[in-house]
Amino acid sequence: MSSGDPKTKLLVPVCTLFLMAGCAGLHVERAMKIAQADWVTYGGAPSRTNQASTEAVPPFVEMWQHNTVAGILATPLVRDSVIILATLNGEIQTVNLLNGKRTSYAGFDAPIAGTPVWNGSNIFVPISSSNHSIVSVSLRNSERFWSVALGPIESSPLLLGKQLYVTTLEGKAHCLNADDGSEIWQFKTWQGNDRKPIRSSPASDGETVFFGCDDGAVYALGAKEGNLRWRFETKGSLFATPIVFESKVVVGSLDGFVYCLRSETGELIWSFDTKSVIYGSASTSGKKVFVGTADGKCYALDVTTGFPVWSASTKSGINTAPLVAGNTIYVGSLDRTLRVLDAESGKDMWQYSAPGRIKVSPVFWRNTLLVISEDRLLIAFTPEKK
Repeated sequence: MSSGDPKTKLLVPVCTLFLMAGCAGLHVERAMKIAQADWVTYGGAPSRTNQASTEAVPPFVEMWQHNTVAGILATPLVRDSVIILATLNGEIQTVNLLNGKRTSYAGFDAPIAGTPVWNGSNIFVPISSSNHSIVSVSLRNSERFWSVALGPIESSPLLLGKQLYVTTLEGKAHCLNADDGSEIWQFKTWQGNDRKPIRSSPASDGETVFFGCDDGAVYALGAKEGNLRWRFETKGSLFATPIVFESKVVVGSLDGFVYCLRSETGELIWSFDTKSVIYGSASTSGKKVFVGTADGKCYALDVTTGFPVWSASTKSGINTAPLVAGNTIYVGSLDRTLRVLDAESGKDMWQYSAPGRIKVSPVFWRNTLLVISEDRLLIAFTPEKK
C-alpha cells in the first residue's frame, strides 16, 4: 500500500472529455427529491446486495422503450423519475421515467462499462481509458469538477460519504477524495510482475472494502487507511462483485463455487459448487442468497448453511445478478427472457420475451421495472391494472 500525491494526478482538460458537437450537455435543473426507492449506485447500495426497497406483483405491461443507439453494460440509475444511462460509446444520457424520452446527454471520448455512482447533483463516471479514469460531472450543466487518470476502469465506483473507491484493470484499488479527486490511498494486488486486472466492483459494510480479482482472491481492505485486513483464495478468477450483509461476504468465482466468508476475518463459512462458471454477482433477501450461472441455472441458497433450497433453469447463461424485490426474484438471461420467480419456491410467476439478450441486471424504482435488452434498448414496465 502507498499513499498517493494529489499533485501527481493527471487532471485531464475538459475539452478532451466531452464531445460537445451537436450535444446540449447534461441539464437536470430541478432539485432532486431523495427517496428510499432510489437506485443511485451499482447493486442498489454500497453493500451491492441487489435488493429493491419496493415490490410489485406481476404480471406487468410495457410502458415504453428507449433506444440508446449504443451498447450498455451499466445498470440504470434512478432518482425522482430521472434515469441515468451510461453507454459503451461514451455517453451519459438522462431519460424521463414517465415517457422514456431522452432529456439530455454528454459524450466522453472512451467507453463507459461500469455503472456510475450518483451523489446529489453530480455523478462519478468510470471510464475505460488510460488517459482518464474517473470524472466528477455536474448533472445541471455538464461542468467537470475534476478528473483523475488511474488506468482503465470497467468496474463500478463505490461512494462512502466523502470517500470514493475504484478498482482498475491495472490491478489496483484506489480511495479518492470525492470533493476534488485527490488520492487518499492506493493498494496494489500483485507482487513482482504478476499483475492481474480487477473487474470486480468494490463493496462495503462501511468499515471494510471488499473486491475480487483476476488472481482468484477476495481482498478486504480497511476503508480509511487501505490496509490489507485479509485475503481469501479461490481456484478461479473473480469477475463478480461481492455482496455484504450480516457480517458475511458472498461472491461467486469462475471456479463454479459460491463462497460465504466472515467479513471480519475472511474465514470460510460455507461454499457451494454450482458445477458451472459464475460471472454475475449474487443477491440476497437476508434469508437466502440468489446466484445465476453460465449454464443457465438460478440457485437459491440458505444463507446460514449454503444448502440449495431450490433451483430454476433457463435456456441459456445468466451473466447478471438476480434482482430481489420483496417475495419475487427477477432473472434475466441470454435466452432473451426475463423471468419473475417466487423467492420462497422458485416457481415461475411471469415471463417476458425481450427483443434481445439480457446482460444487465434489472432495476426497480417504486412500481417501475427497468430492463436492458440486447445492450441498447431500455424497456420500462408497470404492473398490469386489475
